[in-house]
Amino acid sequence: MSSEVDGDPTEGAAPPPPPPPPRRKPGPEAATAQEPDTQPAAPGWKRWINLQTLSLLTICAWVAPSMCSTYIEPDEIGVRRSLSSGIEDDDFEQGHHIGLPLLHSWYRLKRSLHYVEFTGTNTLDLRTRENNVVHVDIAVIYQIVPGEAHLIVREGFADSYHSKVQAVSEGFLREHLAQLSNETVQIPAEREKVAKSAIKPLNKQLRQYHIRVVESGVVIRAIQFDPPYEAQLQAKQLFAVQAELDTAKQQESKAKQETDTVQKGIDKDVALERETWNKQIEEKRKEIEITIAEVKAKAVEFDKTRRSEADAEYEKLLAQGERAEAEAEALGKKLEADALASRAGKTFSAIEATRNFKLGAIELNSSDPRFLHEFGSMSAWRRFFLGE
Repeated sequence: MSSEVDGDPTEGAAPPPPPPPPRRKPGPEAATAQEPDTQPAAPGWKRWINLQTLSLLTICAWVAPSMCSTYIEPDEIGVRRSLSSGIEDDDFEQGHHIGLPLLHSWYRLKRSLHYVEFTGTNTLDLRTRENNVVHVDIAVIYQIVPGEAHLIVREGFADSYHSKVQAVSEGFLREHLAQLSNETVQIPAEREKVAKSAIKPLNKQLRQYHIRVVESGVVIRAIQFDPPYEAQLQAKQLFAVQAELDTAKQQESKAKQETDTVQKGIDKDVALERETWNKQIEEKRKEIEITIAEVKAKAVEFDKTRRSEADAEYEKLLAQGERAEAEAEALGKKLEADALASRAGKTFSAIEATRNFKLGAIELNSSDPRFLHEFGSMSAWRRFFLGE
């Protein structure tokens, strides 16, 4: 047995030191000679027990929270029941809450909005003030009064509060909506008004179940009469629409007549204005034409006056120029004659006559009457000798 204790692995712990050798004693002391062999096993068993205790505590610390607590979801209201004290007076919000096995049990109620709907084949059938049956598609939106979920469980409505709300709502709304008439039930504003007025008295009846209808929680979604009366209503509506259409056509015809009258008045006014403006434009055109004619006459007169003055000035200047030219030519000839009449001039004339004299082949005919004029005259000799 001592060999099994010595060989037990305890989490890497060092083995105990070997015991001292036993002393041999004679007599009865020999019976106790084996005691040193069993004493080293005691520390190993203690460590094993401590290890088991630690493991057990670890497992308990890990398992106990999940076994001894309950998690409430965000959309739930928790109600705890104890075997010792019954239903507790608190509503438990989202999170972990203590719940000991066999001692506590939990109820979970819906925190969000609840709906009671009378629709489809389960519409709310009621009678109007005229005793006509109308099928109303309606919904009631409610919620649990905050802080009173435990009262619902304590009073035994945990599984039946929805059916309680449905029954109370059906009876109340069937009576409350009966104040509508055949006409007002067809008007959305009137239906909404009656639906809003139903919330407060309905909440008074539901208060015993710790339920309340939210604001605008009664919604009338659709209505429908029985088929025979529905056909009558449609015919009536068609007649009303036809009457409105006829009225609209009459108003259209009247408006068209008024429009035509106004249009004719406008056309007349436009014609008068156009005539007035055309007259003014014609007068202005005549004034402008007269002004243009006056300007042109002045321009022609000015042109004639200036042109005659210019022509006279031109003739005058032309005469003066011709006179000056004649005088210059006469002066030139006089100066030329004076120059030629001088001694140097005569010499120049002789030189020019000699230079220009070219007799060539000349045939003379003395019997020709032009002979003396073309050859014997002074002008002929001057052409020969002077090149004039």
